[in-house]
Amino acid sequence: MVNAVYDHIFAIIIVGIIFVSACVALPAMSLINIRAVDQQQLRNIALNVFNAILLDTGEPVNWGSVDPNWSPEIVKRFGLASASASTFYVLDPDKVQRLVEGNPLGGINYTMVKELLGLEGYEFSFRIIPPFNVTNVDGTKIDDNHSPINETLLEEKVLQYAVKVCYPNGEPIPNAVIEAVVVYTDRTNFAIEPPKFTTTDSMGIGRDTINLAFKPWHITVILRVSVANVATIVVTFGKNPLRFVDINAVGDSIVLTRPKDAPNADVKLHKIYFFSADGTLISLYNGTKDDHFNTGEGSPFRLWNKTFPGLKSRDPVVFVINIETVPPKGSDEHGNQEMVIAGPYQNLLGYTVFQYGSSSPPEKGAVSLRRSVIISGMTYIAELTLWKEPP
Repeated sequence: MVNAVYDHIFAIIIVGIIFVSACVALPAMSLINIRAVDQQQLRNIALNVFNAILLDTGEPVNWGSVDPNWSPEIVKRFGLASASASTFYVLDPDKVQRLVEGNPLGGINYTMVKELLGLEGYEFSFRIIPPFNVTNVDGTKIDDNHSPINETLLEEKVLQYAVKVCYPNGEPIPNAVIEAVVVYTDRTNFAIEPPKFTTTDSMGIGRDTINLAFKPWHITVILRVSVANVATIVVTFGKNPLRFVDINAVGDSIVLTRPKDAPNADVKLHKIYFFSADGTLISLYNGTKDDHFNTGEGSPFRLWNKTFPGLKSRDPVVFVINIETVPPKGSDEHGNQEMVIAGPYQNLLGYTVFQYGSSSPPEKGAVSLRRSVIISGMTYIAELTLWKEPP
């Protein structure tokens, strides 16, 4: 009898413990489930937005290339897909460039894109990055002020460069193929060296030495780096990277605009080439006596433009232009000098991390999606990060 009483007491205690545990655990489990539902809902929204950005042409379908009277108000529906592509995930470079901050030909702002995508109450960050990184050997970004070119050896008519090729996680890529196309002048002569090839070593370092026909005063080197049939392009500058004009491409047209603080000078345009996605430098146009303009304060913003029917369909990635001009006041140089300019700077070159939207996603509670895309025949990685606005 006593044992039966103890058994009942023990059973009551066990049931009590289970009841109390359930009261404590169920709210916690419910909170976890709610969070999981919220995260899945956020992922679904992100997927729908990502598809809208990458697969929709938007309205009108050519909203990125309407020029010269482009205005963001013409965009009735947002999407970056190319209207002429026969496959998915091919983006229109004109539309992509309208997202570049400071595009001299006009762009569409983040607030308007959020509204067009129906993202009230949400924030997003959209990036387009190369499939792998090409940097200086020390890992610094290649730009006008940090070049992989050994400028000292240029005095001896020798071009020497060194770059590092890595995956986005920093892992070096051995056996990447580097094709270098060198374009340079010595004030009066203009030359293009045939493509030279080399490969990266086990540390992802690629180096090459190229003999030049003459000592360059102004030099540009286009590096096309390939890994397993996927390529990225980097434009590097050597001596005297002066900016007299900016190159812009809209549809089949090339538009030269006046950069901020451009020196006053009379500029004559001699030759235009374009570098295609497959690594070929193609002659496009020979300048005439009418192809000249003035830069600097007081000059019109649009300095020169010309349309080349069918140009966009040939997937130009970089334009290389040979101009003749007078160096700015204060320079040690005198008389007309031939120069090389390359662009457009808004294009997605190999060292560029293109970012649009909010730049500070939260550490937790955000959803990120990635997808390979094609722009002007080149492969890139598109990334969307979406999160709810804080209450």
